[in-house]
Amino acid sequence: MKGDILRALDHSKLFAKHFRGTSWNRWRVFLKALFALPMDEIERIIYRAHTGRRKPPAAPFREAWVIAGRRAGKSRIAALIAVYLAAFKEYGACLAPGEVATVMVIAARSSSRRRRSARCSRTRRRRR
Repeated sequence: MKGDILRALDHSKLFAKHFRGTSWNRWRVFLKALFALPMDEIERIIYRAHTGRRKPPAAPFREAWVIAGRRAGKSRIAALIAVYLAAFKEYGACLAPGEVATVMVIAARSSSRRRRSARCSRTRRRRR
């Protein structure tokens, strides 16, 4: 498939069924900013409101950090980006002969969540 990440996002046989509804509009603006894709006026307004920057980026970013609350769609967007980059981008010019590219999604668990999980596990074991 040729095209940008939003074409993949909207493709009925790829990702469209996972990103239905207007609640994903802000994430679409995020993707446009991340990949330096053109934005319409409404998207530029959303971009400015969330970043405080006047102009959208002219070049794609190499890295992004997302601060968002629970159930905001971070994991789904991260998966979309990882699959898109792994499946639809060409890395031959960046790799040595025989080298294989790897796209990773890394999620850190907070220590408090780890403690809570451990506490729940201990509690369950005691009840048996």
